[in-house]
Amino acid sequence: MEERRIAAIVLFVLALIVLIFTVILPFINKKRTHTISFKTCKFDFKYRYDVDTADDWFIVAQHHLALCLCKVYTKKYDTATSRQIMKIYKQYGTPIILDSIENSRYKNIDSVLKYKNKAFNYTPDD
Repeated sequence: MEERRIAAIVLFVLALIVLIFTVILPFINKKRTHTISFKTCKFDFKYRYDVDTADDWFIVAQHHLALCLCKVYTKKYDTATSRQIMKIYKQYGTPIILDSIENSRYKNIDSVLKYKNKAFNYTPDD
């Protein structure tokens, strides 16, 4: 009877240890480095498991990429780069002024480049 009780306690402790090592520790330590890039611009960021595009840190990564693309675009005008900047601005950008994403006056690349620090300045709440 005493042996069964000791065996049950040992099995319980082993099961608890296995649970900790297989479920809890990987969740705590599993931050992967993800990369988003376009042409010469590249931005690495840490993320737990798979990337959620609605998450704040993904939006911040997109903004860093857009700022890099703005620098590249001012040096060499390229249609693909301007399209990518506008795509990021329309999906993740902070409006330059109220309703500027819908306003045709602020829908062009020149306005986004002029106000790039305002359009791509997003700080998530921790």
